[in-house]
Amino acid sequence: MAGRLIVVEEVGSTQDLAREMAMAGEPDGTAVMALRQTRGRGRLGRTWISPPGRNVALSIILRPPMAPEEATLMGLLASMAVADALEERGVSQVGLRWPNDVLVGGKKIAGILSEATLVDRSVEFLILGIGLNVNSNESDFPSDLMTPATSLYLCTAVESNVEEVARDVVQRFGSLYERAKVEGCGFIPAAWERRWLHKNMWLHHEGTVGIGLGIDAQGALLLEKDGGQVERVTSGEVVPSPAA
Repeated sequence: MAGRLIVVEEVGSTQDLAREMAMAGEPDGTAVMALRQTRGRGRLGRTWISPPGRNVALSIILRPPMAPEEATLMGLLASMAVADALEERGVSQVGLRWPNDVLVGGKKIAGILSEATLVDRSVEFLILGIGLNVNSNESDFPSDLMTPATSLYLCTAVESNVEEVARDVVQRFGSLYERAKVEGCGFIPAAWERRWLHKNMWLHHEGTVGIGLGIDAQGALLLEKDGGQVERVTSGEVVPSPAA
């Protein structure tokens, strides 16, 4: 992916800025990173909280030559790229939570937000947001988070150059993205599942409890309910649950 990384001092949301750039014709692979976000957001309408200049907040413009069903897998690719970048920097116990969270020792270190624009059932462009905690301290995180948070600094006791980390993540994602464009997306489910934290565990999703079997070719989560029926989950929150 031959894209460029644009770094801005402050923006409301890199997702919104990247969308404006995409609508203006910015090409596939362009990434925009903000040192400060005033209206950062995550999945399910949540706010992404990030102290100025300490963490990665970036969005990548993608124009994937794929059906919408395959384009949804790009968020999974991004979480894999983040996990690879963290492990290269000495972080252990890196795992993935469906659909797009990266955890270290049970604490959230990164999240992915994928927003697609469709025209005539085709993907015109996709904005892939990546939030990665780099130099945050424990005091930077709210105490009421649903999942406790951590950062690269808290895991390694070493401060990192935020822009260098961002470029590394973009490069790693780009390599996976190019592979998907050339080979197709068939390799993604198995590669993602190797890092998945909840395989064969009891999981809870909006009143349904089942065993996490894996993901299908479109990235949907497969839950085997008591009795053997398999439910396909495409959205919402999935959390570990006691056995049914």
